[in-house]
Amino acid sequence: MEDINDMLAEQQLELERIRKKRNRGAHMEVVRNVLNWAFLLLAIVGIAIYFRNPEYHVYGMIVIGIGMILKIAEFFIRFMF
Repeated sequence: MEDINDMLAEQQLELERIRKKRNRGAHMEVVRNVLNWAFLLLAIVGIAIYFRNPEYHVYGMIVIGIGMILKIAEFFIRFMF
């Protein structure tokens, strides 16, 4: 009977560990979504700036570059957590 109780206790501990891991992933999912939306917004704004006037090509590329940095950060968060 004690063996069964020990097995049940081990299973409960394993379930708690899995739940904690899922909750941590849910928080990172929100961070990843925010970074994705920021990337998309910066990409659209950067393209609009780039094509608006030839004088603004550099500014458009800077905005797009910042968006790419955010996308790279999201990429690393995805695989680290």
